[in-house]
Amino acid sequence: MSNSNETDAFSADLHSGIAAFDSKNFSMAYQLLAPLAAQGDAESLWRLGMMQMNGLGMVENQPLGLENFIQAAEQGHAFAHHMIGVAYMSGEGAEKDINKAIEWFEKAADFGLPGAMYALGMLFEDGKEVPKDTEKAQAWYAKAEKVS
Repeated sequence: MSNSNETDAFSADLHSGIAAFDSKNFSMAYQLLAPLAAQGDAESLWRLGMMQMNGLGMVENQPLGLENFIQAAEQGHAFAHHMIGVAYMSGEGAEKDINKAIEWFEKAADFGLPGAMYALGMLFEDGKEVPKDTEKAQAWYAKAEKVS
């Protein structure tokens, strides 16, 4: 960003893009956020990923959504870590891999996201995909209670 005008335009587009996304005007959100995502903006990458994962205002493209989540996560975007965990847990956009899901949920939990902590708690309580571990499950639930 060479000057403040560019920075202002970037910031205005980001705010407008987020507002469009939040009001579910996804085609407008895409128009505003896609160029910012191309410049590597984490928030834009995450929101673009959400639209691609869920087919919001566009044809669903889960592998591309996951790519955008990964780029956002590399910049420390907390929710992107959580969504990568979801992708690996559900097998949407990635090959299902419960160990990778746990790894990403743990990273999201490090950001203090209760959703990731609950997800971990449920996986260990459930015992369907990982060995049942009630103590681990309770520990994650207790952590989630503390932060939520």
